[in-house]
Amino acid sequence: MTSHPILIHPARPAVIAGAAHKLDVLIRVQAPDEPESEAKPRQPYHLSLVIDRSGSMSGAPLEEAKRCAAHVFDRLAPTDVASLVVFDDRVNLLCPATLVGDRRHLHQTLDRVTAGGSTNLHGGWKAGFASLPPDAENASIARVILLSDGNANVGETTDVDEIAALCAEAASKGVSTSTYGLGRNFNEDLMVAMARQSGGNHYYGDTAADLMEPFAAEFDLISNLFARNLRLSLAAPAGVKIRLLNDYRIEQRGDFPTIHLPDLAYGAEAWALVQLELPAEIAADNVNGLLQAAATGLSPSNEPVAFADAKLSLPAMAANAWAALVEDPLVVSRRSEIEAADFITRARKLAERGNWEAIGLMMEEARERFAGNPWVLQVLEGLVELAQSMDRMRFRKEALYSSSRMNRRLSAKDEMLSMSSDREAPSFLKRKSRQGKADPQPGEGGDKA
Repeated sequence: MTSHPILIHPARPAVIAGAAHKLDVLIRVQAPDEPESEAKPRQPYHLSLVIDRSGSMSGAPLEEAKRCAAHVFDRLAPTDVASLVVFDDRVNLLCPATLVGDRRHLHQTLDRVTAGGSTNLHGGWKAGFASLPPDAENASIARVILLSDGNANVGETTDVDEIAALCAEAASKGVSTSTYGLGRNFNEDLMVAMARQSGGNHYYGDTAADLMEPFAAEFDLISNLFARNLRLSLAAPAGVKIRLLNDYRIEQRGDFPTIHLPDLAYGAEAWALVQLELPAEIAADNVNGLLQAAATGLSPSNEPVAFADAKLSLPAMAANAWAALVEDPLVVSRRSEIEAADFITRARKLAERGNWEAIGLMMEEARERFAGNPWVLQVLEGLVELAQSMDRMRFRKEALYSSSRMNRRLSAKDEMLSMSSDREAPSFLKRKSRQGKADPQPGEGGDKA
């Protein structure tokens, strides 16, 4: 069995002899490049599309949602399994889970969907989950894909934590949830929590015209999947504390964390940034096994994926010599994303109170602090535009999705700091300046407001 690499990058290639200090370390779990000649073996997909048909979806939003659903159906293989659920205050299973076949029944049913009443989001999700076959272990991926433009306001439960916990329970049975919010009025905290707790993805579209791009990105990722259920386990010598800086789910066993990484695609890497807290007695001449990393995952054919264990060993040196070492630029770049995400999260809290002046000052500080990261600067510029319009709902959504993207994104293995490397990148690896807006196509204007 081929083992795939785990790369460990310390911010500085040494530790300080005889002094307590902290050291940031980047861990990169890498997939191979996509096979060129042979089809990637996989089990069938089990997908349930759950679409909000409440009254607010009437017109362009519902028509675009139907177009996105049709796009997903068209990309499925005849041997895949799909179901279709729609909901307003009532929940309707329009197409029970069945083989996709020639797709005709799916398209015909989709064409008949019209707008209705309120938003029983939990009921819609629950019906989508229940519609899928119980043998998720026999699927390449089993997922509920939910789209809504509103807040859960009727049904068995409307509580964010309860619904997210149910998604986590479904994930324990092998079914993840990806969510799509639309417009200004959906509950972004709910949609993000549902996806995070279940190992799915979360996207949003500012307008109906912005929906197709994230739908395509989701299916691009699914169809290029190398490993799911990806877990990164870390260990360090006694006395060394490991602190995760990303906002991933984590299982803590004593001082040793196991980190839930996102699904990994061919040609990509999942990464985590940790901070090691080193006691004074840890370093003498050198430190062997300062950090050990192991990863596990499942392939689309449900076979274990092997990753080669990695170990970090570093020499010890005097404090002044250590401070003079140049930091690894990749570690610096990924750290700036995590720190920028924290800035953006704090700005979102200020927006909830309508404190636009404080946000402006914070954004000025952030632009100066992160001037060396072109992508972070682009994201900040977009948030500045939203802050200037004092649109609280749009700012809160863009801030949440941007900070989450910086904390949890896949990256290309050969990604450069310059944005030029994104031109040929798959859609799910592109670093977008606005998460809720579709990227302008060639010949289109770049107005993102």
